[in-house]
Amino acid sequence: MTTKNMFIIRDVGGKIIAAQVEDPAHSETSTYITPTEPQHTLDRVSDVPAEIYDLADPVEFHRAITDHVNSEHAKVTRTNAAELHSAYSRVLASQDKKPLSD
Repeated sequence: MTTKNMFIIRDVGGKIIAAQVEDPAHSETSTYITPTEPQHTLDRVSDVPAEIYDLADPVEFHRAITDHVNSEHAKVTRTNAAELHSAYSRVLASQDKKPLSD
């Protein structure tokens, strides 16, 4: 089964309001969603099945990712924009590239 990691943003009530497939580390361009409100949270969801991240219909996708995240099988880890930036900077440093400024 093909899987990918995703980032999700949840609102203060825990509802998923944004999701993005995590860019691979070898990608030339890395972009990440980040919360815009202090009460929003950012999580990395590991090993999301293709049957979910390939869904084109937004309503079906929202239902499927919500069900997955709330299941006992989900691997969800809280993160934040600073951690993502730090990790991305380390990847660039290992490739002898300079990160973009904030």
